[in-house]
Amino acid sequence: MGKVLKVREVGDPILITKCEEVDTQHIDKSIIEIIEDMKATLNFAGGFGIAAPQIGVDKRIVVIQVEKDKCTYQDCEDIPTTVMINPIWRNLSEATYTEYEGCLSVPSIRGKVERYHDIEVTYYNEQGEKITKQVHGFTARDIQHECDHLDGIVFLERVNMHNGFATKEMINKYNLKEDL
Repeated sequence: MGKVLKVREVGDPILITKCEEVDTQHIDKSIIEIIEDMKATLNFAGGFGIAAPQIGVDKRIVVIQVEKDKCTYQDCEDIPTTVMINPIWRNLSEATYTEYEGCLSVPSIRGKVERYHDIEVTYYNEQGEKITKQVHGFTARDIQHECDHLDGIVFLERVNMHNGFATKEMINKYNLKEDL
């Protein structure tokens, strides 16, 4: 069972660091401990995804999980806890859409971010098995958001609309959609 760690917030240098790949041929106890800490921290924080730099670790690891009934986004689906080591993705079409995103590392601000609707993601699981799958909608958004963290990008950098920011409170007050 992992430890709940402090989520690093915007301004922390680790959040602008391009993370190192994990040697998927040798996933050892130290990597499994990082993953368990990420799972515990994600469950405690109540988000839909977390990347290793958000707990201060310079590794290309993402954990996502979504409970559809806790997600306000219209095309959410249940995603069991999924560990992605060295994830890479590519868009399957040029179709994009813009929605508000939030982030555990930016607790009070939400921003409108354009993301691809349909992607293919390839990653390794904890056993070192390579997995490739196509995902759509909110799941695709979640993965793109978390992979940005692995490249030192916080969603704030993706907001390109002059009115693209809102506080969490204003989103709730005006019933705007909120993601992540």
